[in-house]
Formats: sequence, structure tokens, C-alpha cells
Amino acid sequence: MNKQDFQESFSKLFHYRRLANYMFIAVAVLLTIILFSSALANSAYSQTTGNSNTNIARTLTGVAVPDAKSVFNTGMLSLPSTVKSFIVYIPDEAHHPPTDNKTISPNNANYIPTNLAIPRGANIAFVHGDPNHIHVEILKENKTGQIVWQTTPVTHPGASDVKVLNPGSYDISDKKYTNMRGTITVDSNTQSKGDLTLGGFFVPTSSLSKYKADFASAGFQVLSTFDFLSKTVQKDISGPITLMIYSTHLPIQDAIAKLKPLIVSLPYR
Repeated sequence: MNKQDFQESFSKLFHYRRLANYMFIAVAVLLTIILFSSALANSAYSQTTGNSNTNIARTLTGVAVPDAKSVFNTGMLSLPSTVKSFIVYIPDEAHHPPTDNKTISPNNANYIPTNLAIPRGANIAFVHGDPNHIHVEILKENKTGQIVWQTTPVTHPGASDVKVLNPGSYDISDKKYTNMRGTITVDSNTQSKGDLTLGGFFVPTSSLSKYKADFASAGFQVLSTFDFLSKTVQKDISGPITLMIYSTHLPIQDAIAKLKPLIVSLPYR
């Protein structure tokens, strides 16, 4: 190899090494950005970290049911056609207006969920987790304001009568506690054709393992959970709380009967 060839080879080697260094720096910067973005995302949920798992919901129900984290953040739940019934939960202290700062979750303060979408032909019932109060829920057709359902009076830990609503949009309110608000939309394009009964439930995070076992023993499957920090001034529901979304193949009346002891066992008073 003559001197000129050697110089050219050395120049090329130096060029490739410099290029490799640039690539290494670029990769390092990209990894730093990814890790920093991940840290920001985690810090944003430092008060509401959860363990929702849509894959579990899909495995147990055959379809993707919106998970507990989504329901917590949006107050909305849209159900697939495999759902035959839904049990709307009235949580503890649901009768308080937002200004009292005494409800468990701002987006699901009065009902779990606040806004529900169901397929045509699905059953609806309300269960009562608000001790020492009586609730009568009123459903009005959104466009006309006509009352289509006034539930039987519900006492803790009981349930309302069961109703199948016609396709349309409905506003939910409470006969006595007029600050309570929610909606139900019945999809005319989707027919209920399964046998699943679904619902939501608040439990203390410290007792989550116990309630998962209790739900399983009662014939329920916990589809997803989401842990959050309730900052209410109401001491018995303040602190770490978990929202559970559950399902069962039990008919709605049987599911309600199984839920009652679980509602009674909650430490909310």
C-alpha cells in the first residue's frame, strides 16, 4: 500500500468512526427523551396510579369492555352487545352536591358510571351504597322531558326494580337529592344478545385483595381495577380507594342478591 492509499484508508476510517459517534449520540439523546417522557407520564398519575387491564376484560368477556381507569377519568362506560344487564351503583355520600366536597370521585360522584351507553334490550337496575338515605331515581326522555321510569324507593343496601328502556337518551336524577345527575343512552343499532351482567364498585384500596376474593366467591369476575386518592373531607371515604369493574353470568336479580352482602361489608357509614 503506498502512502496515498494509506492516507485515503485512514481518512475513510476516521470518517466512519466520526459517523458512528454521531449515531451513538443520537441514540442516547432519543433514549433520554423517551425515558424523560415516561417519567413525566408517571408523575402525572402519582395520585391516581392504577392497574387496569383491558386484556383481562377481553379474556373474561370476549370483548373489550372499557376499563376502570377509563371510567374513573371520563365518567363514561359504553357496553358491547354481549352485555344483558347493567347494575348502576349509587356510591356512599352520592347525595351531596360537589360544593360539599364529600363524594368519593368527581367524575362518578352520584352514579357508577355517570354516563352509561347500553345496547337495545339490556336490563338496568340501581343498587344502593349510600347508607342512611333513601333514593328514588327518575329517568326522563332527553328530548321531551317525559318521565319514563321512576324507580321503587331504594334503601341501603337494596336495589330498585329492573327496567328495559326503549332506544333513546335519558337524563337521570334523584327525586329528593336534585343535585344527582347522570345519563343513559340506549343504542338502537346494537341489540343485546349475551348473558353478561356488569357493574362498578368502590372499595378501600387496603382491602382490595379481600374484595376480589369475596367477589370471586359470590360468582363475579373482576375485569379491571383503578386505584386513586379520594381527597374528600368525609373521613370514612377519604384516602386510597379502588374502582372495580366486575361481570357475572348470573341474571341481574341473582347478581343483585349476591351484591347486597358485599355492599353491607363496606366500611362506609
